[in-house]
Amino acid sequence: MASSSLLPSEIADMRAQPGQNSFNNFLPRYEYSPLDPSTQSIRLLRLFPSKGDDYLMECDIFHTTLDQAPPYIALSYTWGDHSGLKQILVRDKVAPVKSNLWHALQRIRPRSGEPLILWVDAICINQTDVAERSVQTSRMRTIYQNAESVAVWVGLGGSDTKLALHFARRLDLCNKEEASRLIRDPDKKSALVALVTLFRRQYWWRIWVIQEVSVAKKAVVYCGIEAITWSQLDRICDIFKEEEEFLLDLFYKRPSFVRTLIYGGPRGLQLSRYSPHLQAPPLLELLLTHKSKKSTDPKDKVIALVGISQSRESFGPIDYSQSVQQIYTHTARHIITSSQKLDVICVKQNDYVRESLPTWVPDWARPLSTLGGIRLPLGLHHREPKFTAAGDSIAEYEFLKDGYILQAVGFKVDIISTVGMIYKHKGAATSVEPALHVFHDWWNLFAASLSHPQSVSAQATFARSISCGHWAFEEEDGTYEEKLRSIFNLSEALLAGDDVLRIDTPPHTSLASSVVSLVDESDDDQIDVGDKEQIAVAIQASTFMNRRRFFVSSDGVVGLAPWDATEGDMIVVLLGCRQPVILREINGYYKLIGEAYVDGYMDGKALQAADDGRLLKEIFEIH
Repeated sequence: MASSSLLPSEIADMRAQPGQNSFNNFLPRYEYSPLDPSTQSIRLLRLFPSKGDDYLMECDIFHTTLDQAPPYIALSYTWGDHSGLKQILVRDKVAPVKSNLWHALQRIRPRSGEPLILWVDAICINQTDVAERSVQTSRMRTIYQNAESVAVWVGLGGSDTKLALHFARRLDLCNKEEASRLIRDPDKKSALVALVTLFRRQYWWRIWVIQEVSVAKKAVVYCGIEAITWSQLDRICDIFKEEEEFLLDLFYKRPSFVRTLIYGGPRGLQLSRYSPHLQAPPLLELLLTHKSKKSTDPKDKVIALVGISQSRESFGPIDYSQSVQQIYTHTARHIITSSQKLDVICVKQNDYVRESLPTWVPDWARPLSTLGGIRLPLGLHHREPKFTAAGDSIAEYEFLKDGYILQAVGFKVDIISTVGMIYKHKGAATSVEPALHVFHDWWNLFAASLSHPQSVSAQATFARSISCGHWAFEEEDGTYEEKLRSIFNLSEALLAGDDVLRIDTPPHTSLASSVVSLVDESDDDQIDVGDKEQIAVAIQASTFMNRRRFFVSSDGVVGLAPWDATEGDMIVVLLGCRQPVILREINGYYKLIGEAYVDGYMDGKALQAADDGRLLKEIFEIH
């Protein structure tokens, strides 16, 4: 049998033929024989060479075990929708496969010689057998880790695929100086745009890809008839990072292109953090990092990450017969129990929560992106500031009613007495004007609560609050003063009817990089550097403000709360929780509204007040 691993030099020249694939309604349908539950058994697919375009693709399925399997390639791809089903021939019986998988098999099958041995989840797992699916899914990390290589199918080629991958392969062969000259070649701009298109394909958003490729010995990326090694594609992102300044100038009207080239495609998976040789990251960190990734089954938003997390052994058996509510609630309980912290409850989003979920359980099926229209959780992501509202305390908690009620101990800081306007935008912001209107409302609300709103300390408090503490500074530094002045200057421009406030902010961007998108395509020459810098500050502020509202408490405490917080809601610091939370009392129990920025209470002040006897421990039953 020929080796199942393909060398880059060999795959680069292989060409797939279009082929014919009419449905055959006369042959019997393939039926799975059960796997041996007493062993680490799996199925493998033997894909035979092509007989010609008029024949069904032929293959065989056989049983083996993880420790006795012959050399094989594991396929990584997107399932796609149910449209365009095709057929393959398995032992003279037909099996339906989705169109994208059929094209992947058509591309990588041998043209002659020995068959190719593959592991393909849609074929090697009986997807209609829930028990088998649960067991086999728990083995997927090992399956991909043991494979000789992973074949990555990103889809059929487009008009610019050859241009993109030819440029990528050439760039990978260059030294630093040669790469810089090549990128700066005016004739290569179209190749850079082609790579942006490649890096934005749906494959890169698939949640399972992270595990499948992170444990691979090596991986080859196929796009239509073209192919390139994963390592080649990954390395050119480093080159683009080195040339970031030039690229931002080149694509000054499309800064999202630059972010895609540097952080998209293979880099968007952050695989360097999940090497089998490194300590596995906590499950919560993985869930936060990849919350924007997609899966056909919402259960997979958790299950796909367990195998590469610290929770791999302790999470418990994978069980697809459980509901989404059961899996997500179990995940929250597991994270709390294993960490002895309540940080996971701060991920709670408000617009799209499943009614079946307790309010303290995150809905991982929903994307986590401020620019996509959902509030970013404060200080949880590894790139965010680390708040310590509860100091270094561990959580005091109990799960009630079969684990669906969280009873937690903490301190009531105050009650919200006044709230400002809500700032909400969906998708890409096209103007900072709405944020400036809300900014004025919040400032007026804040100023009305103070006797000296123009003091340095008051302005510092407001600047900290509207940025959720991200605008870190010392009061003598003046940083906050510059930022507030920028926003006030823009507000005056707004009142004067200036149209300089339009921006181009693409969706799905990181918090830091969102500030780069400052240019209105139609009127760029009229925006000077000072305007751009001021707009940058306003964009940054609007990012922090999104889906939040300013509040003042009964005792004058200020901050930002979730958009649906209202008068009478309670500001609480729970033991073992980095951020304060907003709770709403309903008939003796509490509903979690979400996390909050509470100025002055983000670094342990509540615990100090408790030590002084100014705050008392209370028990909060959160449903």
